[in-house]
Amino acid sequence: MVEALALADLPVGTVGLEVEGHAVVWDDPTARPSFEVLSAVASRVADLPAGGRTTLEPGGQVEVSSAPHPDIDTALVAMAQDTAHLREALAQEGLGWALLGSDPLRPPQRVNPAPRYAAMERFFSATGDTRDHGATMMCSTAALQLNLQPGRPDQWVDRVRRAQRLGPLLTALSGSSAFLAGRDTGWHSARQRAWTGLGELRAGPIDDIDPARAWARRALEAPVVLLPVGPGGAGVGVVGSEPATGGAAGAGRLPSRTLQEWLVDPAGWPAATVGDVRRQLSTLFPPVRLRGWLELRCLDSLPDRWWPAVAALTTAWMDDETVHPVVDAAVAETAGRWHEAASTGLGDDALRRTAATLLDAALPVVPERVRPAVEELAELAATGRSPGSLIVDDLRRRGPAVVLEEMSRA
Repeated sequence: MVEALALADLPVGTVGLEVEGHAVVWDDPTARPSFEVLSAVASRVADLPAGGRTTLEPGGQVEVSSAPHPDIDTALVAMAQDTAHLREALAQEGLGWALLGSDPLRPPQRVNPAPRYAAMERFFSATGDTRDHGATMMCSTAALQLNLQPGRPDQWVDRVRRAQRLGPLLTALSGSSAFLAGRDTGWHSARQRAWTGLGELRAGPIDDIDPARAWARRALEAPVVLLPVGPGGAGVGVVGSEPATGGAAGAGRLPSRTLQEWLVDPAGWPAATVGDVRRQLSTLFPPVRLRGWLELRCLDSLPDRWWPAVAALTTAWMDDETVHPVVDAAVAETAGRWHEAASTGLGDDALRRTAATLLDAALPVVPERVRPAVEELAELAATGRSPGSLIVDDLRRRGPAVVLEEMSRA
C-alpha cells in the first residue's frame, strides 16, 4: 500500500508552493501571539483569493499553501496575491509575518493545542537525543516547500535522485536560520540541523535506486508516533492521538514499536487501519518526501525579495529538460554534503561552485520577473554568500528583536 502511495503517474509541469512564516506581535516582538487570535485570523482567510489555504503550525507559524498551478510563473503570481491578503488580515490584529527559516528571538513554545501536535511534542521529548531538535523543528522553524510532479513511471528514479542530489545546494542557497531563541547558533541553517537531528529513519534522505520501495521500507521501519485512542478506537483518526513511545505502561507512555510490528501483531493496540498507515507517513520528514508527488522540504523560508527566485530556480533545475545535463553533472559533486550545507552554506567551496554553475544555467529559463533576483543570487554565490549571509549580518549588527519586527512588516 505505501509503495503504491509513493509516486503517481503524473506528467511534469504542475507546481504547488508552501510559504511559512513566523507571526510577530508588532508592539512586543518577544511575545508570541495568542493562538486564539491566530486561529481567528486563519479562519477568516482560510480560503485565499487565488485558491491558497492558510494553516497554523505548532509554534504559531502561519503557512500559506497554494493551489496546484500549471507552471511556476502562475504559481508565483497567485502566491503573491494570497500572501498579501494574509498580511492584511494579520495587520488588523497588530501582527506581522516574518519569512525566515527560524524564529531568531523567541524560545520554542507550542501554542497550537491540536492533539496531533501535543502527541508529537511528547514523542520527541521522551527521547533525549531528539528533545531539543523536536521542539525546535515544531515550534521555531519555517520552510519554503515546493511540490512537483513525479513524472511518468520511467522518470521516477531520475526525478527523485535529482531532487535529493539538489537538496544540499537548496539548503545552502536558502539557509536563513542562523539565530534561534536570541542566540547565534553558528549554523547556516539551524532549521535543517533540527530536522536532521530527528534521526536518519525519521528525516534522512531515502534510497533512490527504487524510491517507492525505499519509502515503504522507511515507513515500516520507523517507530510509530501517533496511536488513535479514545471513543471509536482506530476510527478516531488524528483526534485523540497519543504518543506511541517511551516509558512504562501505566505511566502515560506506550512501548515503542515500528509500523511493521504493529501491522504484524497489534499486541494490545487497535488493529492498524489505512488511516493509521497514512498518519505514519505524515510523521516522516525526509528532505524529499513522496506523497504521490515530490515534496521538496529542504529549503528555509526567505523574505519576499528572495523566495520567488529560489522557487523558480528549483523548479527550473527539476523540470526544465534543457538544463538537466548541467544540473546532473554539477550536483554529483555535492549530493552528500548535507552537513556542509547546513553548517557553512555557500562558504563550502564545492557548494559554491555548484551554485555558480547552476545559477548561470537557469538564468535564461526562469520567469522574467525573478531574473534580477537570480542575478543578485549569482553575485552573492560568487563570493560564497547568500541571502542568509546578509540576514545574519543584520541580526548580529542590530539584534534579533529589531530585525524580526522589521522583517515582519515587509
